[in-house]
Amino acid sequence: MIQDLLGSAIVAEHPARAGFTPSAASVVVGSKGNRLFVKAAPVGEGLGEAVEAGVALAQVADELGPLLVGSATVKEWRVAAYEVVEGEPVKWWEAADHPRLLEVLQRMREVMDPCPVAGTSSYAEAFLPMLGTWQALNNNAGPASIGRPLPVDLPVPLLAEMESRWLDVLGGGSALHHGDLRRDNVIRERTGRLRIVDWTHLWTAPGWMDLIRLAPDVAACGHDPERLLQRSCWRDAPADEVNVALAGLAGRGWRDGHLPDIPGLPGLRRMQREQCLHTLRWLEARLA
Repeated sequence: MIQDLLGSAIVAEHPARAGFTPSAASVVVGSKGNRLFVKAAPVGEGLGEAVEAGVALAQVADELGPLLVGSATVKEWRVAAYEVVEGEPVKWWEAADHPRLLEVLQRMREVMDPCPVAGTSSYAEAFLPMLGTWQALNNNAGPASIGRPLPVDLPVPLLAEMESRWLDVLGGGSALHHGDLRRDNVIRERTGRLRIVDWTHLWTAPGWMDLIRLAPDVAACGHDPERLLQRSCWRDAPADEVNVALAGLAGRGWRDGHLPDIPGLPGLRRMQREQCLHTLRWLEARLA
């Protein structure tokens, strides 16, 4: 299938270097020099289903992401081939990226809110099993790994109260939600243009939720997350709802970031701790 899409024999394969998704992802090179980015995974544990979701979302994402060249089912495997975006995953957000990010967020609002595809489910509901950190700490019921002192001056009872309102506040969102918007899922082209990759979820959420997920990643590179929000098309996002979202996201990061490393996914726990820290710092600043 891949050889047919390339139009020539495969002469090289270069595994992708970035990302935290345990699936096959490589750039394959044809004998004529043409290239494709190929992602593949078996169905049954969500990985093949994620590849299928990416295929379904490719037309919706349009110029926000890479062009889908073709897809196939090979027994229990799902395979998708995309154009190769000429650039590199963002390793560090620069000030020069901010105007491009604002353009991306504006375009996401235009094409994803309301959700243009069927067969979606609620992100808020999908995230529920990852909640409970702050409530466990508030009830002195959490594991020792999450019981360490917080790096911010935020009362655990307050975090627990906000976490408890997650579904009520976020469950009604009707925009298509990427769900993993951060550096390793954004390609910076040589021109500076930003392209979003790893579209793997058929989720809906409030339209501003992807920005709330992204902003702590921007903060980890020394930038002000609140300034990004206030300059964006989502500056009118309800303050309390944003705070509830931040509390929930931070709780997941605090718990998972202190779990043992996962073989084959180096850097995941470090990334989760980093994201959690900057999510908590942003929430602390908003509540000050």
